[in-house]
Amino acid sequence: MAGGVFREELFFEDAEKLHLTFDESWVYSQIPDGEVRERLGEILAYDSAFSAVLDEICSNVVGRTLFRLLSTKAAMAGKGQRLRLANRGDIAGSYYSRRDFAVLTNCGLFDGAGLARDGSCYYCLAEEGGIGSKPATFTATLFHEFCHALHDLEKISEITVAGELHRSNRILGRTWDNAEELRTITGCIYGVAQDPICDHCLDLNLALARGLPFLPRYSHKGFDAKTPPRDEEMGRRELLSYLSESRKILDGWKRYAW
Repeated sequence: MAGGVFREELFFEDAEKLHLTFDESWVYSQIPDGEVRERLGEILAYDSAFSAVLDEICSNVVGRTLFRLLSTKAAMAGKGQRLRLANRGDIAGSYYSRRDFAVLTNCGLFDGAGLARDGSCYYCLAEEGGIGSKPATFTATLFHEFCHALHDLEKISEITVAGELHRSNRILGRTWDNAEELRTITGCIYGVAQDPICDHCLDLNLALARGLPFLPRYSHKGFDAKTPPRDEEMGRRELLSYLSESRKILDGWKRYAW
């Protein structure tokens, strides 16, 4: 999909209805959408090494709304400190640490263009309907981990109940790993609703703004430059055989595109 318009009004309506209680709405309104980037320091503790990637996340309504929700939930939970974004040269990836109330990453894993130096890629749906791949980016990686932080603050069942997806649907469990990753990537709250604060909506918004094709990420799996071609091909074929089970799950983003 190339071209089109992101349906911001519907996005706001759905995100606020799903994530905010009546009492939280006033706190949420204290940092309006248009002020998120300039006031990000009130929400997040970070250093200047992250300025460019945070500019990118805040360049669109999905990223800005995520930060507004994080600020609201942290305030309502009585957190005495801001969520942190920390550079750790001793770790091999990026993750949300509940204990540290921080997203931890290693900036050295990404180059100046924000691409993974090890060639990490996600699987995605290709325009012709098959399974393609797209590079992992610093922007997408950090946004994904901030979504985990939001879910932790909300104490939703996806992040607190391990293995639920495997018990309810073995194929979806093999494809997406767990209900938390399924929700974070696609927005699918399995069997219940659609969460617009997800990887798909962020990627959709960025693609529409740039006039680029939108290729929705498919599965929680990926590969890097060290993955043997035979292993990568086998993984791709397995995901292709599971695709019919995820078709409806992968369509949630269509609600937000004209």
